[in-house]
Amino acid sequence: MQLHSLTMPQHHFGLDDGVELASGLAPSIFRILIVNEDMRSADTLKRTLRDLGYFTTFTAYSARRALAAVVDFSPAVVLVDLELPDMTGYQLAGKLQSHDSKDVRRVPLLAIAELPRFGNAQL
Repeated sequence: MQLHSLTMPQHHFGLDDGVELASGLAPSIFRILIVNEDMRSADTLKRTLRDLGYFTTFTAYSARRALAAVVDFSPAVVLVDLELPDMTGYQLAGKLQSHDSKDVRRVPLLAIAELPRFGNAQL
């Protein structure tokens, strides 16, 4: 797995509800929810993020666990595997984007695809 260092500039997406990325957060307090059924991959990603200074992560090994944790954990971003044991990453994205909590609906989602079979599909 290769990750590249990047900086996140301040963005305003111009959405009706005023969604902005939390780019002013230091990596140590930037909350990342990892949703991946493969424990080894998820733990490797978590260690890599920790090495980059992102210490506040939570790993859910299923979509149901992610849905149960997302409100209390309040992530700044969710990394979603597209192949989960209880639903697809697309189904989870739909549930997060239609969640009762406005804060959950605002969280950016990034897809994790370990196999190229999903191509460039959008969450």
